[in-house]
Amino acid sequence: SKLPSGQQFAPYLMAGILMNTFFNQSLMQSADSIASNGGVLTKIYVPPQIFAISSALAGLTNFFIGMFPLAIVCFISGQSLAWTLPLVLVVGVALALLTAGLGLALSIMFIRFDDTRNIVNVLLMILMYLTPIFYPTSVMNRTMQNINHWNPITSYLDIFRWAFSNNATPTLFNWIYMSIWSALALLLGTYIFKKYWPRTVAML
Repeated sequence: SKLPSGQQFAPYLMAGILMNTFFNQSLMQSADSIASNGGVLTKIYVPPQIFAISSALAGLTNFFIGMFPLAIVCFISGQSLAWTLPLVLVVGVALALLTAGLGLALSIMFIRFDDTRNIVNVLLMILMYLTPIFYPTSVMNRTMQNINHWNPITSYLDIFRWAFSNNATPTLFNWIYMSIWSALALLLGTYIFKKYWPRTVAML
């Protein structure tokens, strides 16, 4: 991502915080939704995947609501919204698919291993500092630039910043990488969940 100017830095920073909050909260809620609704699942038949998917969609709704104060910050900073704003919907849906897929896979571990929540929280904190939320990639050394490059959340973030207020310069790689991660997470998460759910449901 490019180095933001003084006027651009507030929208740049807030966009990163907004998207990181969406990812973290949506992932944890999706992963924990099945365990927290165990009482419902043991009484009536409900496809358990619905809880993880609905949590991801709820996070997506909050993400879109959070764009209103972000837009206000842009205007206060003297920055206009980009004409590519409708593409924010693509980024939001792609991130919701990512969190739903990862949430389905993690939900099995959340039920089986109590310590998984703490481990995931620590990993999410590490991931946050390895994502250019508070800093542009261009100011980092070569090692950190490579980490940022292969960090999938960077692609989502660069596209979001560009689509919302033109505060980043995403590449074709970012679009392809984002699409691959969203599709792969959903497919792999669904596969893992279906494979291990029959042996996990008795632990609720």
